[in-house]
Amino acid sequence: MTARSEFLSALIGESWAWADHNCWQFAAAVQRQLFDRVLPDVVVPSDFSRRWVVEEFDAHPERARWREVAQGPGGLVLAGDGALVLMAHVKFPAHIGVWLRPEQRIIHCDGKTGVACETPLAMRQMGWKQLTFFEPND
Repeated sequence: MTARSEFLSALIGESWAWADHNCWQFAAAVQRQLFDRVLPDVVVPSDFSRRWVVEEFDAHPERARWREVAQGPGGLVLAGDGALVLMAHVKFPAHIGVWLRPEQRIIHCDGKTGVACETPLAMRQMGWKQLTFFEPND
C-alpha cells in the first residue's frame, strides 16, 4: 500500500495543462500505474468542445470493454477499486476519473484545481450531478 499512497500523494495538487494531462490521459496513467490496465490513446483536438468530449465518450470502442455498475441506495458506490467514473453536469458525460475504493475517493484532474482526489459527495456538490461507474468486463 505504501507504493500506492506515495504514487497518489505525489499527484495531488499537480498542475493541469491540456497538452499534458487531459482527464482521459490522466485516467489512463492511473489505470496503468495502479491497475496494470492499458487504455488506448485518444487524440484530443486542440480546439475541442464539450460536444466533442460527449461524442467521444459515447462512441469510443473502449467503452465496450467496460460495464456499468449500478449504485446502491443513496448513491452508495458499489464499484470495485479502479472503476472508471464518467461525470456529467446534467445528462451527458464530459469528464472522467478513477474510483479509488480503499480511499473512497475519485481521482481526476481539471483546469481549476489540477489533480484532486474527491469524495463522490464533493463531486456532486461541485456540479457533477451524474456519476457513472464502469468496471472492466474481464
